[in-house]
Amino acid sequence: MHNAFMLEDVEKTVLRAPFAPAPRGLFTGSPSLSPRPPYFVTNRTGRTTLERLTAFTTAPGVHRLPGIFLSALRG
Repeated sequence: MHNAFMLEDVEKTVLRAPFAPAPRGLFTGSPSLSPRPPYFVTNRTGRTTLERLTAFTTAPGVHRLPGIFLSALRG
């Protein structure tokens, strides 16, 4: 999409590779390091994460952030 290396005469590039996310957690063995979004059905802590996020939205505070991040990363 972008020509970050400023190569000349490049009009189109097609990359073919298997779809696989980056290596996931060391503890869970799942295939990607990025946490699952809380709205995914397969996220185990989605409800807890969204409840904490809603509580943070209604009453923001720095003390609530670690709980949100920990819950999201456990998902």
